[in-house]
Amino acid sequence: MARKVKGSKQYRMKVVPHRPILHGVFSALGVSLLVLSTSAGAFFAGQYQISKSLDEKSRAHARALDEVDHLRAQIETLRIRATTAEQSVTIGEQASESVRSELVSKDSQIAELRQEIAFYRGIMAPAEGSEGVSIGRFSISEAGDRRYQYKLLVQQSAARHQVVTGAVRFTIVGQTDGEARRYALADLSQQVESESIPLRFKYFQNIEGELQLPEGFVPEGVELSLKSSKRKGFNIDQRYGWLVQQS
Repeated sequence: MARKVKGSKQYRMKVVPHRPILHGVFSALGVSLLVLSTSAGAFFAGQYQISKSLDEKSRAHARALDEVDHLRAQIETLRIRATTAEQSVTIGEQASESVRSELVSKDSQIAELRQEIAFYRGIMAPAEGSEGVSIGRFSISEAGDRRYQYKLLVQQSAARHQVVTGAVRFTIVGQTDGEARRYALADLSQQVESESIPLRFKYFQNIEGELQLPEGFVPEGVELSLKSSKRKGFNIDQRYGWLVQQS
């Protein structure tokens, strides 16, 4: 029996049965709840971050799509402007070419009229000292592949009735690789056999044919020399620039 000490506080003692299995169960249950609550918090936190990240990426994607649509609209606008500008340039070039062609045609008509006037003027009122003989018309036109058609008309005044005899020399002058070159018509035309083309007419004589220029030769003009077969007859020298008429 326990002995009581005088003056000290006395405590009541109670015997509690020892149950280690139940205590272990509660401890395990508490740990499990702690783990579950922690995992759930981590899960929901992760889901929140993922959702937030997805929302940001969705917004960025939407902004990118809007920017693409905007750029496409700008590209389409620029394409339309470029097409319009190209069409304007094409129309301008076509108009310029049309005007240029019309001017060339008018120039050719004017040149032909001038030649007609010179032709009739030469017949009716020839220059003094030429004995009534003159060059009424001369032209060169392109035939393709460095081939050219030439036409020469030599005439005599209608006031004279004698037969004109003589010869004409036809020389093409130009350059090859920067060096001056001269070709007689016979060197460039299979239709001409000699350097001098015979003249024999009473009022006028047409001389025409085709010539072929050599590769690399750049023509600059034509020299015509008409000489009478008579000792004191006509002697005419004339130079023309290389003015090619449109066929």
